[in-house]
Amino acid sequence: MLIDGVEYRTAMKPASSVYNLMNMLKEQRKLDFKGYDYSGLGFFVEEINGIRNNLAGKNWLYYVNGKLAPVSISSYLIKANDVIEWKKFLITYNFFIKEAINFMKTKIFLTAFLALVAMCLPNFASAGLPEAVNYLKSQPQDAWITMALAAAGETNVLVDHLSSITESSYPTTDYAKAILALAAAGKNPTTFGEIDYVAKLKKYYNEDQMGDVVYLNDDIWSILALASIHQIDSKEAVTAKEFLLKNQNGDGGWSYLVGGLSDSNDTAAAIMALTETGVSASDPVIVKALDYLRFLQNADGGFPYNPAWGSDSDSSSDAWVISAIYKLGQNPAEWDKSGNNPLTHLQSLQDEDGGFWWIKPDPADPEKWNSKSDTSKVIIALAGKSYPVDYYEIPKPAAKLTVDKNTFNFGESVVIKVEYFNDNDQTWLPLAGAAVQGLPENYTTNEAGQASTTLPSGDYNLSATKEGFVTSEQVKISVLAPAPAPAPAPGGSIIFTTPTYCQSVEYDVWQNTCADNWQYRNVLTVAPANCTLTAEQENQRKRTCVALEEVNNESAELKPEVLGVKIASSSAEQLDKVAAEAGSIINGQMDNFIITGTASTVKLGAGERAGVLNSYKSSFGKAPRTQAEWEDVIRISNNQLPLVTNSAAGEKAKLEFKKVYQREAEIENFNDQTAINLMAYGLRPDKRDLNLERAGIRVFAGIYEHLPVSALDWDTVRAIAYSGVGL
Repeated sequence: MLIDGVEYRTAMKPASSVYNLMNMLKEQRKLDFKGYDYSGLGFFVEEINGIRNNLAGKNWLYYVNGKLAPVSISSYLIKANDVIEWKKFLITYNFFIKEAINFMKTKIFLTAFLALVAMCLPNFASAGLPEAVNYLKSQPQDAWITMALAAAGETNVLVDHLSSITESSYPTTDYAKAILALAAAGKNPTTFGEIDYVAKLKKYYNEDQMGDVVYLNDDIWSILALASIHQIDSKEAVTAKEFLLKNQNGDGGWSYLVGGLSDSNDTAAAIMALTETGVSASDPVIVKALDYLRFLQNADGGFPYNPAWGSDSDSSSDAWVISAIYKLGQNPAEWDKSGNNPLTHLQSLQDEDGGFWWIKPDPADPEKWNSKSDTSKVIIALAGKSYPVDYYEIPKPAAKLTVDKNTFNFGESVVIKVEYFNDNDQTWLPLAGAAVQGLPENYTTNEAGQASTTLPSGDYNLSATKEGFVTSEQVKISVLAPAPAPAPAPGGSIIFTTPTYCQSVEYDVWQNTCADNWQYRNVLTVAPANCTLTAEQENQRKRTCVALEEVNNESAELKPEVLGVKIASSSAEQLDKVAAEAGSIINGQMDNFIITGTASTVKLGAGERAGVLNSYKSSFGKAPRTQAEWEDVIRISNNQLPLVTNSAAGEKAKLEFKKVYQREAEIENFNDQTAINLMAYGLRPDKRDLNLERAGIRVFAGIYEHLPVSALDWDTVRAIAYSGVGL
């Protein structure tokens, strides 16, 4: 099939109609088309690939083997070797007569002639459209006019007036209209004028509906706006749909107010919004709404806004209903009342300057209020359009993952940075909440767009993903294996180096007996062979013997000598020592903090030092990199508060405190503040008491119904054990 000289191909079943062929191509996203099914005549095309009939005065006609087809596309069954071609023609009186004469030569003159008439029927709907467009161009531009000019097929529509929005008393509809207008004009509503109108609209989502709870029209327009950018499945649109369905009046219509009297405008708009959400024309909700509109229709073919406000048909109501009828795939010309229809009434209201009066001027009452302010809605209706006028696919910002180098030593921290490209200022900005793919565990970037970890030796292909963003390209990194132990030095002495730690461990089932209140399991296999278990892997070989169902029957007894444990302060001398220790890590004088430790942290052991790093990551969402960050790690290891604190960690600790102690923390209370500090930053006590910690584990398990796993879990256990807060 050819469309304006462009060839379209697809496989199809025998005896398929042209309509079947085009529908198949539409499903394959190769083309788009719209039209109407005229009773007794079949389906006729009104628009192909966004180009409608009557725009620029031309109309779509299809030819079979070089001759104008005598029937609708749903009636013509394609034969072998048929050539189907679509062309745009200016339908003039001479063209009409010429083709009618050609049809007279065929045996199916009557059917063919009626088909030709049907092809020309849409011309009637758009009569006066060019004059109306010229009228609108002379008016102050707004969102409605932008939509109308786009609907009429105008190019280079002015949109500068949409670069900023002054919020009125109805901000939700203000932003919704701006999104609809920008989508119709082919502009990005998330970046136009350096404003994210979509984010501003969604700001008015309140879990139950969109905007003000008093209004319904802000829910209608939110649905249509989100539909225009293909976000009809968003929580905001789904919630607004449910709110709209819940508030349909008994007569089938909707008001702009919750509980208000139904009116034609909001009922028509609601029909279009619900249709976008997937409600079909045969659904009882839509059927009732159409019954309400038919009840309102006057003998002149038009519609009033609301009988309680007056019975005169007006151009605005006509336009809204016509657009809703088109939305449902129906023909407004078939909405006949006493020989009139909405189109005939609407066109009777056009003034000489091209604008459309709200109601027909009354020569006997020239002072009666009237206006042409709704000409924009009329143009949308006469162009055969509904809402949204058009759709815009918001491009996904590109994500980028980077590392400061591609090869890392074993045990070295890998810092991953994820950014996205901001079209507004053409810069790369941090992307928070991105999932880093290709790591042994799940990592998500923090507010700075970073994630950090230490990795077993091997090669890794890293990428970053986040909904609404283009997945980053892969970045390959390598972690070197630990250096092998050297041969004995002369004289028989051995030079000890970092052991080869296990990259993977497979454990046996848990043993049924306990030893010293611990339950153990054996190691089945390790890789590489003859490797050394890390402290964390050793810890995974044992667990407390306390059963969860027994926890509630046990009480943790805290020893008096550790109640109210004091968090150490830092003297000037201690600050210098901390700085020196951190400097040794930064300057590379120490190979690995976990394995070796510093002068003040060697007492903790490798397992506890690994735990300190996990606590730091839990508190700050990143691994330490700078001198100041490593100084804080050393302070945490020595029961001292970090100099840099994190309010988010503090708030999270307060939530955990409330869960454990069933009350709010009193910050002025020494013990309460101690518990908050221990939970927030994982401060290590000067002297450990394993009995206290075991009791803390029992209390923790009784409250949370699982054994401690995460860094925050263990920090909470320490708070229970050492803070002195009574349970």
